[in-house]
Amino acid sequence: MSRPRTAGHSRRLDLLYEDRTLVVVNKPAGLLTIPSAPGRADHEDTLLGRAREYARHKRGRQAYVGMLHRLDRGTSGALAIALDPRVHAAGRDMFRHHAFDRTYLAIVHGAPAADRFTIDRPISSDYRDGRRVAVDDNDFEEALHARTHVEVLERFGTRAALLQVTLDTGRQHQIRIHLSGIGHPLVGDRVYGRESASARPGDRPLLHAWTLGFPHPLTGARIDVTAPVPSDMRRALARLTDDRPRGSRP
Repeated sequence: MSRPRTAGHSRRLDLLYEDRTLVVVNKPAGLLTIPSAPGRADHEDTLLGRAREYARHKRGRQAYVGMLHRLDRGTSGALAIALDPRVHAAGRDMFRHHAFDRTYLAIVHGAPAADRFTIDRPISSDYRDGRRVAVDDNDFEEALHARTHVEVLERFGTRAALLQVTLDTGRQHQIRIHLSGIGHPLVGDRVYGRESASARPGDRPLLHAWTLGFPHPLTGARIDVTAPVPSDMRRALARLTDDRPRGSRP
């Protein structure tokens, strides 16, 4: 159940699920998951820092907090955080073994021809010119296996589309790299997309971690949450709907 916060420490987290050993939060776009570099924890606003503040308020200064997975700074949506070291260890192992079901919403340039398709292409394990890239199979030794499933939810003529994206693997920037590689980069993506550095302040890749489901690392009970679509994506979809040519394919 979502619990928007309105005052004090609790204003800083939007909880989608909570028990004594873990929480699932709705991360806002623009917020770092963890500090950008060692030693910057005291200088940067991060989801990890907000979770520590929340846990300390609930349980005192020795409260435990550990991230079960991460989202890019510009990505909004559901993210799970352990409040118990046993949950952290078990949950991280579960994540490595793909026990977390994640569905994303993405707004992309252009409209894919197929309604459903899979992108199965390795991603480089290092950065090239500040970006990770998809590589050919013959370069697989220096790359990580990556598979992305895509379903078109709505087309806005040939200008843009709303996609539902699910992951078999969880490589950093995987969705952004794979969609850009097929010619449909995320709207707002300045690194892998078509946006220039002169884009309007506040623009971000329009990617939202919409649903998250996994068995509780201690009890096995199923946890399923949905993060509400954020206002910037709703506004973008409304503009695209208003501008859609008549007779375009839905």
